[in-house]
Amino acid sequence: VISSIFAFPSNNVDEVMEKVAIEITGGTTDRTSRLNLKKAMERFGEVVGCHMGQRGVDKPVVRYASGEVAQGAYQALRKGEIVLDGMILEGDWKPDRGRPPPEPMKPRENVMEMTSRDFLTGMRARGRSRSRSRDRRRRSRSRDRRRRS
Repeated sequence: VISSIFAFPSNNVDEVMEKVAIEITGGTTDRTSRLNLKKAMERFGEVVGCHMGQRGVDKPVVRYASGEVAQGAYQALRKGEIVLDGMILEGDWKPDRGRPPPEPMKPRENVMEMTSRDFLTGMRARGRSRSRSRDRRRRSRSRDRRRRS
C-alpha cells in the first residue's frame, strides 16, 4: 500500500545516470592516433573527450556530449560498423567509478594554524626586509665612489 503512494528511487544506476563514455576494447594498436579515433567517433555526434591513456596498458575512452549520441555510437560499435586503420573497433560502456562528494570547506578555527606565508608576512611586519641583497642593489656604486674620494 505504501509503495503505491510514494515513489522510491530506483537502485538501478543505469536509470539514474546517463551513460556518455565508451571504452574501446578492441581494434586499436599502440600506433592508433587519438585524433583519428576522435574523428571516427565524431560521425555520431559531438565528442567532448577522447583519452588514449597509457598505450599498451589502458583502453581508449571516448566521451560524448549526450547519452543519446553515445547510444548511437555504442550501437554502431556493437554492429561492427566503425573501422579505423583497417580494423573494426569494438567497445563497451565505460564503467563509472562514481566520485565521492566533495568535502565542505572548513573555516580556519585556530590562530595557531600558521602557513608559511603567514609566518613570512609576520617577519616582514617587524621591520626586516625579505632580502638584504635587494637593498644593496638599490645603491649606486658610482655614488659610493664619489663619497669616498
